[in-house]
Amino acid sequence: MEYQQQDFRERSADFRITKLGDGRRIEVTGVCPGCGGHTTTTWSYGSGNGYKSFRTRRREADQVADTLRTVCCDCGHGHANRPETDPFLGCGAYWQVDLG
Repeated sequence: MEYQQQDFRERSADFRITKLGDGRRIEVTGVCPGCGGHTTTTWSYGSGNGYKSFRTRRREADQVADTLRTVCCDCGHGHANRPETDPFLGCGAYWQVDLG
């Protein structure tokens, strides 16, 4: 299939949401609704340096679990006509998952 940006507006419930061991990262894994390729996206929270400030509190995965996130296909397949500037190696599809 050729590269084409497609908005699959529906929330996809078919993705596995995994909190990673350090408590600062969440991994979302599943099948792209555009091309059917396997895709994985990881989000990091906080600065990663371990410092805390009295002005801001560390946002751990538990504190953002009820938010929606946009996932872009990053299946790794060489879809024809994919722009070289696209940061994701996928078909151009994007959709939302609920981390809650």
